[in-house]
Amino acid sequence: MATLYVTQQGATVHFIDGRLSIRLQGRVLQEVVAPHVDGIALFGNVSLTTPAVKFALQSGIEVVYLSSRGAYRGRLQPAVSKNAGLRRKQYQRSLETGFCVNISKSIVAGKIHNARALCRRQQKKTAEMPKCLRALKRTLRLLQHLDALDRVRGYEGSATALYYQAFQSLLDPNWGFAGRRRRPASDPVNALLSFGYTLLYNDVLSAINLVGLDPYIGFLHTLRPGHASLASDLVEEWRTVIVDSLVLTMLNGHELKMGDFQKVKGGVRLNRDSLGKFISRYHSRLDRTVLYPRRACRLTYRSCIEQQVRHLATVILGREDNYEPFRTR
Repeated sequence: MATLYVTQQGATVHFIDGRLSIRLQGRVLQEVVAPHVDGIALFGNVSLTTPAVKFALQSGIEVVYLSSRGAYRGRLQPAVSKNAGLRRKQYQRSLETGFCVNISKSIVAGKIHNARALCRRQQKKTAEMPKCLRALKRTLRLLQHLDALDRVRGYEGSATALYYQAFQSLLDPNWGFAGRRRRPASDPVNALLSFGYTLLYNDVLSAINLVGLDPYIGFLHTLRPGHASLASDLVEEWRTVIVDSLVLTMLNGHELKMGDFQKVKGGVRLNRDSLGKFISRYHSRLDRTVLYPRRACRLTYRSCIEQQVRHLATVILGREDNYEPFRTR
């Protein structure tokens, strides 16, 4: 099973004789056996026929709409989980200050732990790393004693800034990365990070919908219209594990070059061929098997994400006391 990504501008996805067929001006670009698809992502000016929409809804397949640059726009999803009891408990928990603080501290602790793990693996390559590791360790220690959500968010922000300073030192200066810039992406590194985080956000959001939680009711990130704050919460522990390490591997391994990016109004983005290359490498990473500590078994990263969402659901229901984030070694 895999997500079908359609990046060719002007293309249309058809459902014909049990296959999803991507066509442009009457020409078949790609065909996939429909049961092999568990998600569809459309970039920019790409459309679905009515039979394709019907197939997606009846088969429980989410369709994600992104801009041609890879920015998230919205999604077409089948009927949500009927687990009303879980969602009702989630709403109740979101109003409990102590619960929100504890969940948020766990999420941020997982994010910092995984950032330190990446830095430890790279510490011999740059003089910045020992300093960063000490600062992150100190932040992790202080985080345990916080009892206010705003302070947790503040410590998360300072730890993130420290981490990106160290991340910058691992890259060739010619890439022009001078810190995290989201909108617009001012350089190729930020373009890759933003696109990778969008893919990750989408996969976490799909896992949340599968488990039956409400993606718009989170605990760490503030609530605002149209923002799936729970998805943003649960993305945090996976950023360095899945996206940042992949970006470092591809750039430092010369898998991508300056010619793979193009300047557009307001920023930088991958060109179409390189977009496909990055998507392929991202999904290869999601399919990599690793030790999942909570079960002491090996699972793909994709399965680990789902298991973490299920773990959170049991904590919300009171069947487990504490949320334990995924911690890489």
